[in-house]
Amino acid sequence: MSQAINSLKKFGKSFYWAGKILPNFYLERSADLYHFCRKMDDLADENQNIHTLDNLKLIKLYIQNEDYRELNRLGIFVPEFLKNDNTSKKAMKDLLDGLIFDQKKVRIKDLDELIKYCYRVAGTVGIMMCNALDCNEEKAKKFAIDMGIAMQLTNIIRDVLEDAKIDRVYLPSSMTKNVTPNKILLISKDANKYKIDNKHIKQALKNLLEISDQYYVSGKQGLFFLPSKVRISIAVAANVYREIGLIIRSKSYNWHLGRQHTSLIVKIKVTLLTIFQEAIFFRRKPLAHNESLHLSIKGVLK
Repeated sequence: MSQAINSLKKFGKSFYWAGKILPNFYLERSADLYHFCRKMDDLADENQNIHTLDNLKLIKLYIQNEDYRELNRLGIFVPEFLKNDNTSKKAMKDLLDGLIFDQKKVRIKDLDELIKYCYRVAGTVGIMMCNALDCNEEKAKKFAIDMGIAMQLTNIIRDVLEDAKIDRVYLPSSMTKNVTPNKILLISKDANKYKIDNKHIKQALKNLLEISDQYYVSGKQGLFFLPSKVRISIAVAANVYREIGLIIRSKSYNWHLGRQHTSLIVKIKVTLLTIFQEAIFFRRKPLAHNESLHLSIKGVLK
């Protein structure tokens, strides 16, 4: 088993589960992409110090200049299928902008800023995933961006407490009435004492879950452009990941109870249902992309 697939198996359990359906060639490529993104994410989050921001800016410069030899010296190996594609090159730089954003005190003002962030750290991965899966249809990339945004919103909904512990709040302050990381930590210890603040957080989670569903629906519409085996695998990954948000909703958005995961039984149920749905209800024509989903990132995509 390659180092990239080991990394996917260890850190991306939902994606590894769905990847078992992929042909080996595409599993390897998807794992290479995951390993590449994971390496940069680790550089951004682990042992943050005064050099981290400079290192991320340097990596972005190396990507801009296509200086892959210097990136290799940093332990960053850009998959071959990304190197000669201008759209992927822009996506890599946009991803770095998202990781650079994380180096400051993270306080998201509103939904527009959140969607921009989600595009940078995850929608970009959707674009690069199109290359990994040999999907060259330009229209598909808009839907792939939406799938990435949806999954990142799921991460944010799931990780409220974990993010607060590292002084980050991704929930828009316009939704939470400016809740701080410290207040989140206090609520996690005594939710009854801070009922009003907790109510704002729960409502924000409810709103974001509904918004994420819009992006999941759009993202899955783009699966039309993929071959059947690949399409089913990505659909399984999306539905298994979306299930995290549904579990949180079933627990009345009680985020302070701990990080939620999908069990093996849930993964099996979702996988079988997804395979059935894709086999029976697969569309024969592509749908038009909902452009309103990209209003927040129009300027970034140029």
